Amino acid sequence: MNCSRRFILLILFFSPSACWALISSADFDSPILMFTAVILAISIGGAFLALILHNIRLSSFKKIQANLNYLPVGAVIVRGNDGSLLYANKACRELIGVRKVGNSYIYPDHIEPQMLYDFLRPYSNETGFRDWGKELILSDRLGIKLKISGQRIRFKRKMAWLLYLYEPQQHNVVQSKIEQEQRVFQSVLNSLSELVYFQDNAERIIGTNKAFDRFWRGRLNDGLIDSEEASHSTNNSTHTWTTSPDGCSRLLETNKTLLIGDNGEVIGTLGISHDVTDWHEMQESLKTEIEKREVTEQTLAQRNNLLDTILSASQDPIGLFNQHWVYVGCNESFAHSLGYTTETLLGKVVSDVLDSDKWELCRLIDEEVMAKGITIKTEDYVILEDGTPIWYEVAKSPYRDPTDNSVGVLVMARDVTERKATEQQLADAIMDLQELSFIDSLTKVANRRSFDEQLRKLWHGHVREQQPLTLILCDIDYFKAFNDNYGHQQGDIALQEVAKVLRNVVQRGTDEVARYGGEEFAFLLPNTDLKGGEIVAANIHQELATKGLTHGYSNVANTLTVSLGIASVIPLPSQDYGDLVGMADVALYKAKAAGRNCSMSISDNDDF
Repeated sequence: MNCSRRFILLILFFSPSACWALISSADFDSPILMFTAVILAISIGGAFLALILHNIRLSSFKKIQANLNYLPVGAVIVRGNDGSLLYANKACRELIGVRKVGNSYIYPDHIEPQMLYDFLRPYSNETGFRDWGKELILSDRLGIKLKISGQRIRFKRKMAWLLYLYEPQQHNVVQSKIEQEQRVFQSVLNSLSELVYFQDNAERIIGTNKAFDRFWRGRLNDGLIDSEEASHSTNNSTHTWTTSPDGCSRLLETNKTLLIGDNGEVIGTLGISHDVTDWHEMQESLKTEIEKREVTEQTLAQRNNLLDTILSASQDPIGLFNQHWVYVGCNESFAHSLGYTTETLLGKVVSDVLDSDKWELCRLIDEEVMAKGITIKTEDYVILEDGTPIWYEVAKSPYRDPTDNSVGVLVMARDVTERKATEQQLADAIMDLQELSFIDSLTKVANRRSFDEQLRKLWHGHVREQQPLTLILCDIDYFKAFNDNYGHQQGDIALQEVAKVLRNVVQRGTDEVARYGGEEFAFLLPNTDLKGGEIVAANIHQELATKGLTHGYSNVANTLTVSLGIASVIPLPSQDYGDLVGMADVALYKAKAAGRNCSMSISDNDDF
């Protein structure tokens, strides 16, 4: 069976043992096929990476060299008796800085053949080793941690070592943070007493919290509110009678809300149900008692006794005042929330109890309740005498006194402090996620997504206002040479330092600096003409020169410099913001053609 057919069988079975058997016995005629096998083996298990070519038949040096050059890991061949370097593939040269001069290979300055010989000597009686960890010092300041695996081979009839070098896999920090935030989000949902569920656009359940699962276990579909039914209800709220797991009848108030994605599209719905049975029964009971007071004074007295009993039994604050705003009834929770006792509150006027600002707001609501005979729900923030802050959901309903047919207000409050705290946590989590999605993780300036969104908004605003909009594209000169010679880690540090300089140049809160891609940055300057953009560009050059970031491999200076392309337009409705980007790109090309470390400008009056 040839290698291609074995590779197909490997994909079909997709097991580490099959992968190992194939690579160990295969004679790969195609370097691309060999590279694909290596990548597949890595995806199946990282432990095979170090010795992935352990038993490949070395039929000829040219053939194995062609294969090794395509490997994604560093590979070298060293002489067994003195550690001399005989061969290094491209990945190894990029990883540790091996140089190729003609047909010879030279170690980096900080690596000697004797070091490799001393390192390999303990394995002289073994056929190979794997995953030996070492920190390799490439310069006085820069070190790199490597994993090394080796296999003894015969090379040009002499004993040699085939070594594989690679950096250990690092955890994806961003993904871990997102997963942690998802776990926090799910934990917050599970802490709610409300029944919460999520549906996609096909009304399939895609998530619930523990309260929902406990209440609707074995009958999940009963807990879903039909979208058409919810659309006909008031305030997106639906009241449904159902049976709890213990067999009791319960009234659920369900609110169904659309979930909107980043681009404004509807991605599903969120349903939140709250058990309002006690609240409903208490309200109905109180209303019934008020209506029955019309029968006789005796019935009125009996109902008042029942009302007092309910008030005393309720943990939620409940109070009543008449049309003159005099408190005529309350329970201890209600009085305590206002800093009084039941005895000291009854008979007082509302305006004497509340602060003047709160009283004016409450008076307008109370007048509407009594005039229109409707129930109005509000929220109120109260700090108790002991300093405890509490959020209340307050429902004000009208009642009529049967003795004189006067109208009053029934006030019922519910402690929603926990819910408000949860809402705040959710809001904070959403803000954190939004910030992550618009900030470049390396340089901490706005990313390309944020830049595109801001440019789109500014463009339409400047079309309406007919004000100049200026864009500066910034490219670090000879940055590839910087990375090649100092390493990508130093390159990342240089990008961070340049970003700090660019942030310092931006003075106005409306201006934005963003990482446009790679070593390119972009400036958006609203309400700024070409001259203003040129001033900003001059400041960029000056600040970078003052910073003095060393670049010994630049052809224009000994420090990091940038080329800038400046474009400014007063947008027209017939234009597109892509025109501004194109103008800035042309200006940047001219700056590079002019020798770099300079700025070039283009306006909408220029013929480019």
